[in-house]
Amino acid sequence: MKKINKATPSRHPQWVVKHKKPGTEIRLIKGHYYMYAISSKWDSNKKRPVKKTLGILGKITQTGFVESDKHRLKTKRFVIKQVWQLEFGFTHFLQSCLQDTVIKLQQHFPDCWQTIVAMSFCRFVYQSPLKNMDFRFRHSYLSQMYPEVNLDKDHLTVFIRQLGEEREAIRNYFNSFWNNDKRSVLFDVSSITSLSKRMETFPQVGYNNNKNFDPQLNIMLIHSVEQRMPLYYRILPGNIREVKAFSLSLKEFGKTEDVTVITDKGFYSNKNLKEMKSEGIIYIIPLRRNVALIDYSKLQNGLLYEKLDGFFSFEKRIVWHYTLQTEWGNLYVYIDDFLKAEEQRDYLMRIEKYPDNYTIKQYHQKQQQFGTISLLTNGKTAAQETYETYKTRNEIEILFDAYKNILHADKTYMQNDIAIEAWMFINFIAIQWYYITFNLLKKYKLNKIHAPLDLMMRLTEIKKIKINEQWYLSEATQATIDLMNKLKITNLFPKKGS
Repeated sequence: MKKINKATPSRHPQWVVKHKKPGTEIRLIKGHYYMYAISSKWDSNKKRPVKKTLGILGKITQTGFVESDKHRLKTKRFVIKQVWQLEFGFTHFLQSCLQDTVIKLQQHFPDCWQTIVAMSFCRFVYQSPLKNMDFRFRHSYLSQMYPEVNLDKDHLTVFIRQLGEEREAIRNYFNSFWNNDKRSVLFDVSSITSLSKRMETFPQVGYNNNKNFDPQLNIMLIHSVEQRMPLYYRILPGNIREVKAFSLSLKEFGKTEDVTVITDKGFYSNKNLKEMKSEGIIYIIPLRRNVALIDYSKLQNGLLYEKLDGFFSFEKRIVWHYTLQTEWGNLYVYIDDFLKAEEQRDYLMRIEKYPDNYTIKQYHQKQQQFGTISLLTNGKTAAQETYETYKTRNEIEILFDAYKNILHADKTYMQNDIAIEAWMFINFIAIQWYYITFNLLKKYKLNKIHAPLDLMMRLTEIKKIKINEQWYLSEATQATIDLMNKLKITNLFPKKGS
């Protein structure tokens, strides 16, 4: 019978040995005990098993076993319970660049401002309809900041009716942006098709530039020239145009004193001028070239520049001008030689192409009007300042273009007059964010490279990832990091060494 040897006494103390497990080895290093994971593998050359160290497990002390941080991380890789990935870039942008609007919403809508912000986020970033807002919101880190917000479609149906009742709070929100030193505003009206059969007041059959006679409602917007930002909206029935609604809208806007209103050509009429004069409104009104108020006699028989008042440069073009005194104020007539040559050339080419509609006789009759712009104002601004202020007029058209084509808000499915008020307010905030973003890009001379929605696309690609109850910022491309740094969007991807 083979003799069984007694176990060799351990060279380590019992308080150390008791922690040893199969597949481990205890090592004494500089007076401290450590436990390592080991394995063995058959070595065909040595004809015996060879020990392999897999890594440290931890330290053994008299009080117990202390797991190493490295081993803990390795272990957690294989026991991840839950991983979430949420949009984070825009959420950070909201806090760093759009916070002024959020603060004002909090002031004027203390009970529901978070829901308004969340809905505006869905409209601005994703152009989302109501039914998709909950999905978009839950996939954004914004939902972690506003955990009590509910964007479920049924809840929103009730919420927008409540919000639509808050016109006074909406108006106060408008006024909170007004800068008393910035006094030139643009106003215009545009139509939006209504696909609802339940609304009673707003959808009406009316005329629009697209010759579409579907039931529609009209949106009046006021835009600040100096602030480059929309400041006010009002919803009008589809058969009411700006001529009838302008005065009342200015009264609600509440900023008629010392405000210069820039209209479009369709606003000119004696009735409208009398109304604006009685309201004390300062205006700049462009006139159609065939308006009898304009005297072109200085331009007959060839242009004699010595008869004009002078000239100035605008966008590298020379503009000559002269002034006519009228009962409604100064009428400035401007002549742009570059525009004049273009219009003459265009008309002569039409004569060749469409001789039945255009004749050389008509050309000579119109020749003195080519290249002219006429602006009527009762303000105290000189010819050059009046011209430069008017040239901002296209911004209101860009505003409506952004509203309809970028937010896809050219149609509405809202089912009652109160709901459409709330829906318009949410879109209004989204378009404010659009302009703030555009102005930021322009500030750093990036607007010719990136549009606001291009920036939104890059921002939404920046994620936060939740691993075992802890949030981590995801990786981003170097192009995105460079763009964030150029825009001074701080604390997202700080520059190295900062």
